[in-house]
Amino acid sequence: MPDLDELLAEWSRTVTEVERGYNFTYDDYLNDVDVRHRLRLIAENDDAWSDLHELDSRFLEATVPSGECIWGDENAHLEGWQAERHWYYWRLPKAPGLAFEVD
Repeated sequence: MPDLDELLAEWSRTVTEVERGYNFTYDDYLNDVDVRHRLRLIAENDDAWSDLHELDSRFLEATVPSGECIWGDENAHLEGWQAERHWYYWRLPKAPGLAFEVD
């Protein structure tokens, strides 16, 4: 299992890709955003929180509200995700690439 630094590096790569124009598939995006959720679970009480906050600000700038959970309402309900608390699951890239297709 990746450690905190590895997860921060993965999230940083995702944020950079979203800022540039996300050129991967929707399924790739789902997996990439899951990294942010894993960070939420381990980093909230860690010194890395300031780094995470900076990446989150960049992610917010490079995305738009999706109007619904990117994993679907049923998954959100099953997992207990809420739009305000798990906001990253309610965002889509402003500039999705050609491979990005929402099912």
